Amino acid sequence: MSIAVTLVNYEWQIGVSYWLMRLLAVGSFLALIACFMNALALLIKLGLASLVLLQALQTWQQFSVCHWYLNYEDENSWKIIESNRIYPIEILSSTVISQCVIFLHYRNESKKHYRLIFKDALFPNASNFRQLIVALKISH
Repeated sequence: MSIAVTLVNYEWQIGVSYWLMRLLAVGSFLALIACFMNALALLIKLGLASLVLLQALQTWQQFSVCHWYLNYEDENSWKIIESNRIYPIEILSSTVISQCVIFLHYRNESKKHYRLIFKDALFPNASNFRQLIVALKISH
């Protein structure tokens, strides 16, 4: 009888250890999947950050090479002056990012454009940046 009880105890311990090992294996597998998902999320975030940086560099290059200006003398007739040409635009929306930068969404010849407007790109006077912000709020 003692041998039978001992065998039952060992079977019970073997069964428990088997299921415990399976549970640990599933937990390890789930932890591995979580690490993979975190690494994938980090790669996606890095990709998006690089796209934003690329767009900012393209905007900066466009600003520094093309020498374009935003003309806001009249609140009803906005114009972009680029390479000695004047393009009338319709402002769709604007977001003030900082005291020196505005994100502008506008339409020109039925095409929609987005631009970062830097304080130095304002015409006729860069010191009237506050006036531009007020004019943008009034025009929407």
